[in-house]
Order: sequence, then C-alpha cells, then structure tokens
Amino acid sequence: MALDVHQTSAGDGEVAAISDKRPEKTFIDKLMSRPESGVIIAAIAVYLFFSAFAPHFFSERVSSNILLSSSTLGLIAVGVAVLMIAGQFDLSVGSVYGLSAGLVILSINAGIPAAVVLPLILVVGLIIGAINGYLVTKLGIHSLIITLGGLMFYRGVLLAITEGFPIRLQTPDAFLRAFDFNWHGIPGPFFWFLLLVVIFAFVLTCTRFGNWLFATGGSPEAARGMGVPSERVQITAFALTSMMACLAGYVSVARFSSVDALRGQGFELEAVLAVVVGGASLNGGYGSIAGAALGVLIIGMIQQGLLLMGISVYWYQAGIGLLLIVAAVVNQRVRIRNGV
Repeated sequence: MALDVHQTSAGDGEVAAISDKRPEKTFIDKLMSRPESGVIIAAIAVYLFFSAFAPHFFSERVSSNILLSSSTLGLIAVGVAVLMIAGQFDLSVGSVYGLSAGLVILSINAGIPAAVVLPLILVVGLIIGAINGYLVTKLGIHSLIITLGGLMFYRGVLLAITEGFPIRLQTPDAFLRAFDFNWHGIPGPFFWFLLLVVIFAFVLTCTRFGNWLFATGGSPEAARGMGVPSERVQITAFALTSMMACLAGYVSVARFSSVDALRGQGFELEAVLAVVVGGASLNGGYGSIAGAALGVLIIGMIQQGLLLMGISVYWYQAGIGLLLIVAAVVNQRVRIRNGV
C-alpha cells in the first residue's frame, strides 16, 4: 500500500513538472485561438489600405455610408451565421428579404399601421424558415436544394407582385420613420444591427441554446446522443434566419420607401461571404456573431473604397470572390493551428 502511495505521488510530481515546463499562451496565441482572429487582421488591413489610397476615406460621410450599407446586409448575416454554426445553409434569404419589403409596402398601403405590420412580417419569416427547416430535417433533403428552390420561388412571387416595376409607399408612417434616423453621423439602421449582434452573441456564448447550436453543427448524431434536440435546434435556426431577413426587409422600407423586383438579389451570397470571412466553418460547429459583423463591415469598406479610388464597380464582384477564397484559406489554417 505504501508503494502505491509513493508511485501516485511520483506520478503527480511528473505531471506537475510537465505542466510547469509547458509555456503559457501569449496574447497572440489567445487571439489566434478565437474564430474572429483572421477577420480582425483582415479588417485592420482593409481599413489601412483604403485609408492610404482612397481619397476622403476618413470623412464622416464615407464612414456613415459604410455603416449604412453594412446594416441591412448585417441583419441578414447575423441569421445566416446562426444557421451556418448549426451546420446548414439558406440561399433564399435575399429573396425573402426582397419579398418581405414588398409585403410591408402593400400592407401599409392597404391601411394596416406599420406598428402592426412589423410583428406580422416577423411571423411570416418564422413560418418560412420553419418550413425550410422541417423539409431539411424531417425529409432529409439537403438545405442547399430546399433553399435554392425558395430563392427562385420567393423571387418569382416578388416579380409577380411588382410586375417588374418599383412599388412605393403612398403615405409616410411615423412608426416606420423611427427605424431610419441619424445620430451624430451614425445611421439608425446600424443601431438595430448592433443591438442584434449583442443579443445573438450573448445567446451563442451564454445560453444552453447556443451550446446546442455548436454541438449540432459539430455532429448532429453525437449531439443527439448527448440529449440535444438537434432537429428542433436546426428548425429554430432556419426560422431565426428567415425572420432576420424579413426584419431587414422592413428596415429597408423605412430607408427607401420603395421596393423593386431585384431588391436583395445576391445578398444570400454576400451574407455567406461575410460569415465565412468572419471565421465560420462551412462544415458547421465553428464561428461567431462578432466575426460575421466584422465581415460585413469589411464588405462595406471594400464597396466604398473602390468607389473612392475610381475603380469600376464591375471589379467589385471579382474582389469579393477573391476575398472569399483568401478567407477560406486563412480560416482553414487558423482551425488547423487550433486543432479544430
């Protein structure tokens, strides 16, 4: 018995010695272990580049334009980030965004107060997302197929509603205007975007549902084995994603007071790009809301920076595609480094 105690003490001493020899993580190591590590570096690099080469990039007007252009896409990207962490995709968010804006205008023009239209359009988004989630989880159809069909269907409905021409609000609404204001150069929609970033970041990092999202995205089967209702989690994530797209559509009506048949076209790809640039994994189970928000701001800076430099807007698409490839490579290297 004495020999066993001696051996245990010796073993503990060896473990302690090994722990003492292990170097402590530096600030750089801790930073690189975060999903946002790559996008923080990218955001600083993009900002410094355009600050040096784009005239008036420091001006208040340009900063306000960046925040404003980032807000609508940011609302959509927050929902897409939640869904991608859960291991799924939604390619219909751009069409849902455009259709929701059209429904908001038609409803207000029909005499329904904007304050009543807001919860109604959010419920519409929840229903659309829940249907997508049900078809994916219960029928086993890949989310890209379901949501690609949704992209075409909802865009077709918007085309039928608008008949190819813009539709506009007939009378202004005081409640709707509350979503579009400017405070010391900061546009109102950006505050709503920032508020939702804080809320969803808290949900993902400090709640049981957030843990369920990461577990489901990492491995739905393993998550179910631990008692996580994976199917219900993914359906909820789909519902939240479409709801955020509808909220973005509502905010866009407050900003533009009109909608056309092409509203939101391509937003689904830009939202995925922002989330991937923000450090999310295409395989699920890894990512952050803060990273997605920074990814959206990078896209906004690139849009404004290219315009200020006098570069043709036709190069924007090429730059965004290159950014996606670089972001995927960098994020893969970061995950390998962190053993994720």
